[in-house]
Amino acid sequence: MATIDNGGERLTGPRRRVLAAVRAARGRHLDAFEVAAAVNRGRPAVHIATVYRSLAYLVRRGLVKRSSLNQNHAHYEAARSDGIHLVCSSCGSVREIGGRESARLLRTLDRSLRGRFTVATRLVELGGICGRCASANGRAAAGKHP
Repeated sequence: MATIDNGGERLTGPRRRVLAAVRAARGRHLDAFEVAAAVNRGRPAVHIATVYRSLAYLVRRGLVKRSSLNQNHAHYEAARSDGIHLVCSSCGSVREIGGRESARLLRTLDRSLRGRFTVATRLVELGGICGRCASANGRAAAGKHP
């Protein structure tokens, strides 16, 4: 088993399987039950409590990101980049802005905070209405007003 921190904690078999399941989601944001379902496609089964503890461990180590995505439960994704989540309050869809666009915005934010605050971790989540819902609402409103 590989030690991944100086505290001597190990990346155990269940932790490895949880990390693999989150990474395999490729940008999708999974809740703990979706992670457990993915982990338990193999054998032996991993109890949901172990999945929760493994997710908490992986978040503490910076391998997994935890976010609420404007819902009442946590979602998890691999900690690959500093993306910006756009969460639609109408349909619940989540779009992530990544790459150069998010890097540029986050650099601007870092510069504006320089000397006042040092950013250690990033989780940016913006709530609003997605284009599809805005269009649907516009069509519905247009139908009511000739």
